[in-house]
Amino acid sequence: MTNDADQYIALEFIDRYEAAWAQGAHAAAELYTADSVLVGYMTAIGRAEIEKLLAGIIGQGWTQIEMRPVNVRRIGDVILLACAYTAIGSGANAGKTLDATSSHVLVQADGAWRSALHTAR
Repeated sequence: MTNDADQYIALEFIDRYEAAWAQGAHAAAELYTADSVLVGYMTAIGRAEIEKLLAGIIGQGWTQIEMRPVNVRRIGDVILLACAYTAIGSGANAGKTLDATSSHVLVQADGAWRSALHTAR
C-alpha cells in the first residue's frame, strides 16, 4: 500500500537523482547502497562498478536525465519505484534524447533512501 509519505520519498529520490546525475557519475553513485546492483546494458555490482558504468554513459554525452514516476509501491521496508525517463544529450549527442524505463528498489541506508537495485532498459 502506498501513501503520501511514500510518494514524497519517491519524488525526493527522483529530485536527488536528477541533480546528482548532472553533477557526474560519482555524485550519482552515492545514491546507491554499498552493495547495490544496477542491471542495464551490463550488470554492475557495488558503488565502484556502478560509478564506472554511469561514467561511461555520462561520458557519451548523456549528461542530463529527467525521471517521471509511473508507479510507487511500498512493500514492507522497501519502496518500489518504476519510472519512465528521458536522457538528454550534450556534446556529440547534443539535441538528442533517449526515452526508456527504469525501476529502483529503495531502502534506507546510511541515513537516506538509496537504490539497492536499479534496472534500466
